Amino acid sequence: MEAFIYLLVIFAIILVGLRVKIDLGLTLIIASLAVALFFLVSPYKILVAFVNSITEKDASGSFITIELVIVLFLISLLETIMRKSGAFDRLFGSIGVLIKDKRKVAAFFPVFLGTLPSAGGARFSAPLTEKAAEGLGISPEKKSFINYWFRHIWEPVFPLYPGIIFTAAFAGVSLGDLNKYQLVYFIAMLALGWIIAFWGVPKYLRHADADKNSGEHILALAEGLFPIIFIIAAVLFFKQPLVLALLIVVSAQMFIYKTNGKNILIYLKEAFSLNVIVLILGVMFFKNMLQVSGAIESLSAFFKIIKLPLIVLLFVLPFVSGLLTGMVQAYVAITFPLLLPLITNNGVVSIPFLSFAFMSGYFGVLLSPVHLCYLLTCEYFKTDMNRSYKYLFIGVPILILIAIVFLRITR
Repeated sequence: MEAFIYLLVIFAIILVGLRVKIDLGLTLIIASLAVALFFLVSPYKILVAFVNSITEKDASGSFITIELVIVLFLISLLETIMRKSGAFDRLFGSIGVLIKDKRKVAAFFPVFLGTLPSAGGARFSAPLTEKAAEGLGISPEKKSFINYWFRHIWEPVFPLYPGIIFTAAFAGVSLGDLNKYQLVYFIAMLALGWIIAFWGVPKYLRHADADKNSGEHILALAEGLFPIIFIIAAVLFFKQPLVLALLIVVSAQMFIYKTNGKNILIYLKEAFSLNVIVLILGVMFFKNMLQVSGAIESLSAFFKIIKLPLIVLLFVLPFVSGLLTGMVQAYVAITFPLLLPLITNNGVVSIPFLSFAFMSGYFGVLLSPVHLCYLLTCEYFKTDMNRSYKYLFIGVPILILIAIVFLRITR
């Protein structure tokens, strides 16, 4: 019971910090120290958790935080180069050849780039979403929703996202069998996102620039889309590190546009953001403090002791873990070892229950105030996170209702 109350207080600290406009990264660092205070974490463990927030490695041996900082810097640098060079303007001047409805263009880029499973990847599509939404009369909060929501329709089904891979591996089921149930959420998120984002927004046709012939339009589209396609192909099909793909593209862009030394310095300065670095550090520190404090494990034990009904347990445990961590892999790793025995009969895992548990955690991740994609999206569009939530508070409850109905039909 104490763990539950402590985590509610910590969650409230985060929301209050955001409400009074304390820097996002600093808010998460304060919340991390609150975790240490409530769960009596020793100074040594706090120090270890903080150091690990910088030096933690993934399975490939890469430094997660350092690589993430570099990736986000290179993404920002690429966006700066393409914007300053006029490549974005030329791209959007010609994209009417392919997609005439500007609403579809605004949704297209986060969906397209959502196939790239990169932490903080929403920062990549944000400037494209912003440019595409020009003239639609959409608020910054709704632009944030479009960029965030449409990017995240893939994670429940796309076999290159680690969360769904871990879930299938933990449960001993095939991705194909699991995705038979997951596909409904992909379709639901796509439809809901369109309705919430563009309800009442009139169709706005964007015709290709009339002063260009078809050949010039093709060149403009290639100029704007090829860097993105190259990065996606390099990471997804040729299994190259995202950092390397970005370095190649950024270097190529500087060469193509003959960027001189003075402009390089200007671009580097514009792309660098200390706030983003503090934000990433805050997210990683908060995640590590939850781990070393045993907070989530204590919460899980509490929910098991009070003997909640199975469906409630399958929803609450992953949802709360996803809400607190903002990471799919985290709630899968923390809660599924506890839940799988409850949905296994004669050695066979119930896939409808497994799918429901996965999506319950994912709903928590979508609403999480520490979800890096959400934080970076709000940071880019300079929106109040609390005001952007109003759209998520429409979409996610509907998804929860769909999940409950779908479970009752398929169980």
